[in-house]
Amino acid sequence: MKWHFKRDLFPIAMIIAFLFVSWYFYGILPDTVPSHFNSKGMPDGYSSKTTVIAIGIGASIGLYLLLTFIPMIDPFWKKIEKKYNIFLLFRDILIAFIVFILVIDFISAKEGFFRSDLMGIGFGVLFIIIGNYLPKLPRNFFFGIRSPWTLASEEVWHKTHRIGGTLFVIGGAIMIILILLKVELFITIISVLVPISIYSGLIYPYFLYKKLEKEGKLKKPEL
Repeated sequence: MKWHFKRDLFPIAMIIAFLFVSWYFYGILPDTVPSHFNSKGMPDGYSSKTTVIAIGIGASIGLYLLLTFIPMIDPFWKKIEKKYNIFLLFRDILIAFIVFILVIDFISAKEGFFRSDLMGIGFGVLFIIIGNYLPKLPRNFFFGIRSPWTLASEEVWHKTHRIGGTLFVIGGAIMIILILLKVELFITIISVLVPISIYSGLIYPYFLYKKLEKEGKLKKPEL
């Protein structure tokens, strides 16, 4: 699989835009800025602005390289190669979200408190977008709802991702509503995203696998 500039134009543009944003914030932030915030949104850790910005730039570039090339070492690569564009779509979504988080961190460092409202809305939008594309994701070891039962069965994988996609969209919408109603980010994550992740990632695929196993409908795991 060859690297194509046009195919990677979006994530490269996002990283370049982030470099300009980093340059802007470097000029307006004090030498020492908040780098960690407690559950109340107040700073409880500090670092130099150079360190914070350098970590952000390194994370965005590192994530781009990792998500672009890691599918190629997947044991399922021969089967999923034709759907590589789906993986790149997930890569682009995740890079955009990481850049969004880093910008929120810069804004929070400037204002002196964590912007949990913006972060919560961002999480909600992320889950809605991912939920729409989860059912299209082929079975693989790096992206999607990966558990022993989804990886062992093509049917369990596809049914889990259909259910998971629907739950992700619903959960993302509920999360945005709760954030707009001023519910704390931590409470929102615990009450919405955690149950959805546990059900779609563990409970549903486990019982579906056992059901198919009992009915003798499971095929041996194949790569």
